[in-house]
Amino acid sequence: MPTQTELYNALKAETGIEARRDMALHLLARTNSRQYLDECLRVLKSPAVVGTLDESHRPVLRDKCSGFYNDSKRDKAGILRESLTRLLVHIEHADDIDLYQLGVETYYLQPVDDVAQNLRAVALAGLAPIDPALACLYAVRFLGEPFTSVFNCEPAMTAIDALVASNQRLPIYQFLLYSGEGMARTGRGELTGKALESLGEDFPPRLYEQLIEKYRAIDQPTASMGIINWVIDRRAEELYDRLESVIMTSTDVDLRRYGLVMMAAARDDELSERLLRLARLASRENLPLFIEALDVCQHPARDDVLARMQRRLL
Repeated sequence: MPTQTELYNALKAETGIEARRDMALHLLARTNSRQYLDECLRVLKSPAVVGTLDESHRPVLRDKCSGFYNDSKRDKAGILRESLTRLLVHIEHADDIDLYQLGVETYYLQPVDDVAQNLRAVALAGLAPIDPALACLYAVRFLGEPFTSVFNCEPAMTAIDALVASNQRLPIYQFLLYSGEGMARTGRGELTGKALESLGEDFPPRLYEQLIEKYRAIDQPTASMGIINWVIDRRAEELYDRLESVIMTSTDVDLRRYGLVMMAAARDDELSERLLRLARLASRENLPLFIEALDVCQHPARDDVLARMQRRLL
C-alpha cells in the first residue's frame, strides 16, 4: 500500500480528472496532515472535479467531516468542515442533515471575532432544501446577529436567500427596521442592500418609501443599490421621485453612476424620460456620468441630448 507521501506526490502529478478525484478521496480518508488535507480539498473543490462527485463519494466526505465535529480542536476555525460541507451540499443527500445542523450551530471566537461564519452559511444552504422551516428559523437568527462577517456578510446573506426561497419576507423587513442601518454603518452595507431588494413585488410602496427615507439619510452606497434595484425591477412608478433623490443627492459618485446606468438599462419609458430630463439639467461634473448612462439608453431623443452634452464638455 502506498504511503501518504507517495499518494500526495502522485496526486500532484496526476492530470486526469477522475483519477485526481479518486486519489484525493483515497488520501483524504487516510490522512490527518493539514498539508495533505488542504491539497485533497483543493483538488475536490476544483470546478472540473466537483462536477463529477456523486453519492458514491459521499461516505469519505461525511466520515471526515464527522471526525472534525467529534474532535473540533483539529479544525478550530471550521475551515476544513466548511470545505467538506460544501462538497456534501453539492452531492445533495438528505441524510446529511445532521451535519448541517451541527454546522449552523458552530461558532468560534478567536480571540473575540467569530471565524466560523462561512461554515454556518454553507450549512444553512445545505439545510434549506431538506427542512425549509428549520432553515428559516436559523435564518432569522443569523439575520442581523453581531457575528455577521464584515468581509462577505455571511451567514446573513445566505439567510436572506433561505427566507426568500420560502417566501418568508417579514423577518427581512424587521431587520431593515431595526438592524439594517447598524449593519450598513459598520461596513456591511451589502447585506442591507440585499435585504432592501428582497422584500418582494407585493411589498407596499408606502412602507417602502419610509425605508427609502431611512436609508437615503445615511447615504451608504451598497445599501442604496438595493433601493435602486428594487424600485427599478418592480417598476414602482410611485417611487420614481424618491429614486431620483437617492441617485442625485448621494455623495458617492459610483452610486450615482450605477443608478443612472440602471435607469437607462431598464428600457422603461418613464425612467428614460426622467433620465433625459436630468441629463439636460446636469452640472458639468456630472456630464461624464450621464454620457455613460445615455450610451445604453434607447429613447428616441437620446442622440440629441447626448450630442448636446458632449458639446458641453468641449
